[in-house]
Amino acid sequence: MTQANAKKKPLLISILAMFLAVGAVSFFVYFLIQQQSLFFSSTEKSIYPYAEMALSAIVLFLSIGLWQTKNWAKSALFIMITVGLIAYIVSLIFSVSSTIFAGEEVMQLSEIGDILGKALLNIHMIGILPSGVLYILQTTTGFQETIRERKAFDRWVRYVLLITALSSILIVMLIILFTLSESMDSILNIGLDNMLLGTIWRPGSLNEEGIGQFGLIPMILGTILSTIGATVLGVPLSIGTANLLAEVAPKLVRDLVRPAIELLAGIPSVVYGLFGMVVLAPVIRNIEVSRNSGFGILNASIILAVMIIPTVTNIAEDAIRAVPKEYKHGSLALGATHWQTIVRVILPAARSGLIAAIILGIGRALGETMAMIMVIGNSIAIPKALDGNPLTIALATARTLTGNVAVEINYASGDHRSALFFTGILLFFMIMLVNQIARRLMRERTR
Repeated sequence: MTQANAKKKPLLISILAMFLAVGAVSFFVYFLIQQQSLFFSSTEKSIYPYAEMALSAIVLFLSIGLWQTKNWAKSALFIMITVGLIAYIVSLIFSVSSTIFAGEEVMQLSEIGDILGKALLNIHMIGILPSGVLYILQTTTGFQETIRERKAFDRWVRYVLLITALSSILIVMLIILFTLSESMDSILNIGLDNMLLGTIWRPGSLNEEGIGQFGLIPMILGTILSTIGATVLGVPLSIGTANLLAEVAPKLVRDLVRPAIELLAGIPSVVYGLFGMVVLAPVIRNIEVSRNSGFGILNASIILAVMIIPTVTNIAEDAIRAVPKEYKHGSLALGATHWQTIVRVILPAARSGLIAAIILGIGRALGETMAMIMVIGNSIAIPKALDGNPLTIALATARTLTGNVAVEINYASGDHRSALFFTGILLFFMIMLVNQIARRLMRERTR
C-alpha cells in the first residue's frame, strides 16, 4: 500500500467506527449504572451486566481498529455479526416452531401464516442494519494488514479448524463415557461373564445365584449372522455396480443408474421393513422347511444387503475413479483386455478404498434397527438350524443387539436398563474390532 492510499480513509468505515464507538460507550455506561443500581437494591447478583459490559468493551476495541483501518478488526467484526445473525435466525426458528407445534390445538393455516409473516418481518427489520454493516465491510477496500497480523490471523484460523476437527472426537468420547457410566451398574451387579457368555435373556427372572439373566449371546449371534449375510449378498453387488459406473457404462446408463442408487439411501428404514414383511416374508415362507415363518436371518440379510448398497457403491466408485489413468492405459498397451485390466490392475490399486467402503457398509449393517425389528423375527433364543441341514439356520428367527435395545428400552429399569446401555458399549467394540481387522489386512497386503 502506498503512502497516499494509507492516508486515505474510507468515509463509510470512519462513520461506522464512530457509530460503534459511541454505541459501545453508551451501552457500557448504561450497563454500569444498571449494575450499580442492582448492587444497592437487590441481594441477588447477576453476571449478565458484566457480560454486557465486556461485550461493549470488545466492540469499542473493534471500533478503534476500524478507525485505524486494521484488517483484523474488519475480519473480527464480520465474524461477530455473521455469528450473531445466524444465532438470532436459529432462535427465531425454534420460537416459531414451538409456537406452531406445541399448542394443545391444531392451528389454522391463517394463524400459521400470520406467525410466519411476523417472523419474516422481524428478520428483515432486525437484519437490515447488520446486513448493511456486512455489505460495507465486504465492499470497502484500503484496510491495512501487516505481515505479523496476517500470520497471526492464519494461526487463529488453524486453531479454529483444529478445534472443529477435535470436536467430533470429543463428541464420540462423551457418548462413550455416557454409555459406559450408564452401563456400570450392570457390569458390577450382573458381571461381564454373565452378559458376554450367557445364553439366556430373561430380565424378569433370576438364575441359581440370584442374578438376573442377561445373556447377550443370542443377540450377538443374530447381529453377526445378519451382518455376514448382508455382506455376502451386498458387497459383490455394490462393487460390481461401482465398476459399471466407473469403467463400463456409457454416460446415459450412468445418469440413470446413479440416481436410482442414491434414491436407495433416502428410503426410510421402516419402508425397507415393510417390504421385507409384505414381499420377502411370503416368498421365503414358500421354502418347504418346518417352522419356517418367512421372518429370520435370510430376510434380514436381504434387506440389509439392499440398504448397504448405496454406501458401498458410492465409496467404491470414488476409489476406482481415483486410480491413475496411467495404470489402465499401461495395462491396455501391454495387450490386456478391459476386463483383465479391471480385475488385475484397477481393483488391486483401489484396494484400500474398497476395504473402507466394505467397513462402512458393515458399520451400516451393524447399526440398523427398525428394519431388523420388523423382519428378523425378534426371537431371543440362539439361532439354530431348523432341520438337519445346517444351511436352514438362515431361516431361523433371531434378534440383533440394536433391536434388543429398541424393543425393551421403553419399559426397562435398574439393571435391565443398564444392561441395554452395555449393549451399546458392545456395539462400539464390535465396530472397533472390524476396523482393526481391516487395518491388519491392509497392512499385511502392503507388505
